[in-house]
Amino acid sequence: MTRSPSPPTARVVEIIEILGIADGPLSLADIVRRTGHSRATAHAILGELTARGWTTRLPDGSYSLGGRLVGLAVAISRADHLTRRAGPVLDALAEQVGLHCFLARRVGDEITIVVGSAPPGRAPGSAELLTANARMPLRPPACREFLAWAPPAERASWIATAPAPLRTRLALVLDAIRDRGASIERMTDDHVALMATLDSLKVPAGVRLRVDELLEQISTIDYLPDELGDNTIAAVTIGAPVFDAAGAVHASVVVCPRGHVDRTELDRLVDAARGCAAGLSEHCRAVSP
Repeated sequence: MTRSPSPPTARVVEIIEILGIADGPLSLADIVRRTGHSRATAHAILGELTARGWTTRLPDGSYSLGGRLVGLAVAISRADHLTRRAGPVLDALAEQVGLHCFLARRVGDEITIVVGSAPPGRAPGSAELLTANARMPLRPPACREFLAWAPPAERASWIATAPAPLRTRLALVLDAIRDRGASIERMTDDHVALMATLDSLKVPAGVRLRVDELLEQISTIDYLPDELGDNTIAAVTIGAPVFDAAGAVHASVVVCPRGHVDRTELDRLVDAARGCAAGLSEHCRAVSP
């Protein structure tokens, strides 16, 4: 199938590439001369790029790459190193715990599942297929391990976007996750029944991800310390943070029990996820410029 060209997209990319290889800021006239675009077209493109933080307009009217684009480039570079390292590490973790595992990373306000691993001899099921580039917004109550170590203002801002009845529990849960070192996605009886149905129907991965997001929103969020006890624990996932060189959480190692485990086994899985995440955090610090 022949791909249809997109002149508007090509013009945007061309301007970004020219700014990226330039020795310094370029004036609008420089950009018009190098691209051959009309002044009106170049000005409109630069206006939109500047509004989104991909370019910066300096006081003298010239343009350079913007902080948001540079930040994305740094995040992608870190993620590439992390993804390459995570593959064999997750293979070892999956074999150790006998469960499916995956790595999710954060870029901006979105979480992307970048690499997954299943135990030897176990074919991925429908839930495991969600790891193939599945994306989700960083919004309550999901992805809590990404916010538990965030500065107070960022945590408060994130909690404020949740429905009012959830906010008090979210604040308590983030503290519990920080103390425990990992999030635990609670599994309700309804969740168990629905997952079994979805597995039998082999629904598309995108539909499955959306259903899981909705279940998270209507289920009790995570576990507080006094809710664990010594009983059997129903857990969908366990997520441990991966820290970058600045101490921010930009990825998560996730182990997928997707069922009931006793307290001893839960502690073992949390320790395994935390240990794997700690190793990847060390790698991030080592490769950081």
